[in-house]
Amino acid sequence: MSPVRVASLMMVFASFALASGCGASKDQTRAEAPKSEGQPASGGATDPVQQEIDGNTAIERIDVNNDQKPDVFKYYRLIEDAAAAGAEKAAVKNAKKALIRKEMDVNFDQRIDIVQYYTGEPSKEIMVREELDLDFDGRVDSTRHYADGNVTLVELDLGFDGKVDSWSYYQMTTSDDGKPINRLVERRKDNTGDGNVDVWEYYVKGNLTKVGSDTNGDGQPDQYTRVDEKR
Repeated sequence: MSPVRVASLMMVFASFALASGCGASKDQTRAEAPKSEGQPASGGATDPVQQEIDGNTAIERIDVNNDQKPDVFKYYRLIEDAAAAGAEKAAVKNAKKALIRKEMDVNFDQRIDIVQYYTGEPSKEIMVREELDLDFDGRVDSTRHYADGNVTLVELDLGFDGKVDSWSYYQMTTSDDGKPINRLVERRKDNTGDGNVDVWEYYVKGNLTKVGSDTNGDGQPDQYTRVDEKR
């Protein structure tokens, strides 16, 4: 699949996260969406947001498309004793809690396609990692790493064969008008499929300026080509 197609899919995933009000490793298998206890098999209107407490974790299950099946799962770490907040359903809403994970079923097949991991205190949570199954085959195809809310590394399996073959590194810098901007600074590729990087792309202000290649198989670039190609 081409990088353009991958980018389009990731935009669709991002749109779903925004629309829903929600937002490991390459070998992780896409899990079946957790099932809600007491969820009706069919018929009857239900609250689109189901809530419960399991030990020191609060769980929200959200039905995005009104088919009476949850599509988004939000997991919270409880900061205080849930019992102190009142009845269980009210406790989820009222208890002090911090978001730790979101799971989303984008194509409504009851299997998780996006998993987002968060850290931080209540109302100050930030995402640190996001895993996406772009082709719905049960494997993570893209892992995005974040620091301070900004993406720092994107790992992609462009061959959709269960192996990461593209690593894109981003860095916060300053635009020409002095505004902070997160830009791609380097991309590493495994073009042979052996698990080792053999191509290095270097970017300046978003423009590809130099490409390094490993011609002797020692894992280091030993041949460079200057280019003037925007990416």
